[in-house]
Amino acid sequence: MQNDRVAAAYEQYVNTVLRAAWHYTGSRETAEDCAQEAFLRLMQQDDSMTDGHILPWLLRTAVNLAKDHLKSAEHSRTEALSDHLDRPAEDSLFSAERTVYRALQKIPEHYRLPLYLHVVEGYTVRETASLLHLHFGTAATAIRRGKRLLREAFEEEALA
Repeated sequence: MQNDRVAAAYEQYVNTVLRAAWHYTGSRETAEDCAQEAFLRLMQQDDSMTDGHILPWLLRTAVNLAKDHLKSAEHSRTEALSDHLDRPAEDSLFSAERTVYRALQKIPEHYRLPLYLHVVEGYTVRETASLLHLHFGTAATAIRRGKRLLREAFEEEALA
């Protein structure tokens, strides 16, 4: 793919791709790695990909990379508590996002990305369906059920 098109896609979509990967991994560093790898793979694609297919392709690639990371042996290794004590404190916004992440992890995986695209990124149901190559009804149902399950997860967090 032409470097100019990849650069333009990066400028336009990097935050969306990064946040989608982060919602799967819960780790900013891992999400950055997944997003970077998705854009590197985009560079290797031929020029036949249309502009309308770039974002769905990037999202799917980054999410698949995040899923692969979660399944990998590297992810399953345990880390010493002392490894985390030296890290700088996270700001309150990131802390709030972590609360959302924990709630999102309680809902089934197939609801997460449609819900994220609709609620966080602001895509309409029709746009979300198009981005994920889903039927409109399937996307609408996933978003509706995802919202209900997310609300229940937040209620459980509040009671805990």
